[in-house]
Amino acid sequence: MTRTRTDLCPGVSRPWPAEDGGLVRLRLVGGAVSVGEVRALLGVAAAHGDGDLHLTRRANLQLRALPLTGTGALRQDVAGAIAHTGLLPSPSHELVRNVLVSPLTGITGGRLDLRPTARELDRALCADPALAGLSARFLMVLDDGRGDVLDRSADVALTVLDDATVQLRRGDGHWQPPVPVAEAVPALLEVARAFVVARGDGPEAPWHVDELTTPLDLPTAPRDPRVPAAAEPPAYGLVRGESPDAPDLRHVPVPDGVLGAALATELLDGLADEAPLVVTPWRSLLVPVVPAAATGGLQAPTRRYAYEGDGQAIYVDSFAMIRAESDLRHVPADAEKVVVRMVHGTGQTDLAPQVVVSPDLVGAARAALRAGAPIITDAHMVASGVTRTRLPADNEVLCALRDPRVADLARAWGTTRSAAALSLLADRVAGAVVAIGNAPTALFHLLELLADGCPPPAAIVGCPVGFVGAAESKEALAEYAEAHGVPYLTVHGRRGGSAMTASALNAIAQEAE
Repeated sequence: MTRTRTDLCPGVSRPWPAEDGGLVRLRLVGGAVSVGEVRALLGVAAAHGDGDLHLTRRANLQLRALPLTGTGALRQDVAGAIAHTGLLPSPSHELVRNVLVSPLTGITGGRLDLRPTARELDRALCADPALAGLSARFLMVLDDGRGDVLDRSADVALTVLDDATVQLRRGDGHWQPPVPVAEAVPALLEVARAFVVARGDGPEAPWHVDELTTPLDLPTAPRDPRVPAAAEPPAYGLVRGESPDAPDLRHVPVPDGVLGAALATELLDGLADEAPLVVTPWRSLLVPVVPAAATGGLQAPTRRYAYEGDGQAIYVDSFAMIRAESDLRHVPADAEKVVVRMVHGTGQTDLAPQVVVSPDLVGAARAALRAGAPIITDAHMVASGVTRTRLPADNEVLCALRDPRVADLARAWGTTRSAAALSLLADRVAGAVVAIGNAPTALFHLLELLADGCPPPAAIVGCPVGFVGAAESKEALAEYAEAHGVPYLTVHGRRGGSAMTASALNAIAQEAE
């Protein structure tokens, strides 16, 4: 392959100008990071970016939607805030600190703890000015003999053969003679330095070892029979440390690789800032088990049944089952996660074909919420089911059912309290997201308000449940919304309810599952 430009992998010194703003990647050697560093970086994301940390398949962290100057650089205050987290130890070499390591090394399994080797490699890499000339795509992979990162494409890879010996591989197939563990770092850097010399510079310089037209002039040898077979990632759940200095961990999935403030709080609550975390190349985290002192002395009951106890793993497995068992072909692409959440909230995989989503529903509703629009609903059960931490602008969730005027209005108008309550919020309907999840009368009442001239909402989620009027009210919603261009979501027939409606709202509010 002949390159025509230099690589553009982003960093603090070289952000990528994405559509939503600057994208910056923080390299974590072996995925190692502390709880305090993650908290500090989340603070930067909240103050200057999209509020989330994004995990990569190289076990790094990214920030998105950062402000850029007119020249495409990060604003100085943002760059300073990132540097203050401690995750930028070598500004001159930040783009080339690409070292992937078996995530559980030194904790459980494997033939050798590679954490000291990784730290030594990072120090030596950053101390050599010439190695700043590596491509930012150049990747070093260290497998501790369990095979979990053995099949990753790498420019130079190390595999532990036994507790004293390792073997290096250049590119995808050039193995080198085994060397003692003590010589591992010099051998890795020898490959890196040879590549820097061989690639040259300029826009045509190769990014990877396998792109060189002439192989590196380094010794080769057959693959040692002790090289393990490639292994699957570890299962989610509890991971027991095998030594006194190796704590018990939880292997936790991070859905879509997006670590937001709510999930971070859930995972890191009770952990000290100095507690170690590991970001994995599978977009998951290894999180220390909360110390016993933080449980207030309470003891968990004896586990007698075989069941998944990790909340994030349950979510991931549930969503995978839903997608395997549900027909989602008719659903607009940006609404697929909404329908999956609705199925999840009801346990009914045959629900999906009955869901009707207008093509503009998700975009319109999400834009309204980001702009601060309220959610108006007919039932407190729906309001209670909305996860406030998913709301993008601390949005109000309004239900007037407990207003003391409601009963009199309902009697005077000959309707239900749920319907009458909507009239008390009529002045808030314009541009709002209206969600009807309980009473068919409330959905009919909303449509009548609109027909009488009430300004339309940004979107309607209409999923009332019941035997009398439910199916008919949703048919009326579809007819009115399509005639008047109001984005909407509904479910054919009698099914619906608060859980289904709240699930839809939670998925609309935030794209991350």
